[in-house]
Amino acid sequence: MKSLTVSPRRRARRTDAAQRAQVLAAFERSGLSASAFARQKGVNYTTFCGWRQRQAEAGPSPAGFVQVQLVEPEAAGELVIELGPTGRLRLTSLAQLPLAARLLQALNAPSPC
Repeated sequence: MKSLTVSPRRRARRTDAAQRAQVLAAFERSGLSASAFARQKGVNYTTFCGWRQRQAEAGPSPAGFVQVQLVEPEAAGELVIELGPTGRLRLTSLAQLPLAARLLQALNAPSPC
């Protein structure tokens, strides 16, 4: 009678949460299908789908801390730009400057015939 030798089944190596997050972020950037990406990374497709499902159920992770610089409130003031005999542009905030600049460029642009 022949003896049958069975090799022990090798357990897959565990992946910690940080590694899973890196793999899932790489997947989002890859543009590949889930099956192609899992195959490329050597991850079981079912395992990879489980990672994606748990990530979706957990919702977006906080992005971390962001440094914010508070701006001092600007002094109340007003800038009036005369646009000729028929027009006047009144600015009451520094935030309006970019829009005013675009408007003045558009008004000074040569018009087609």
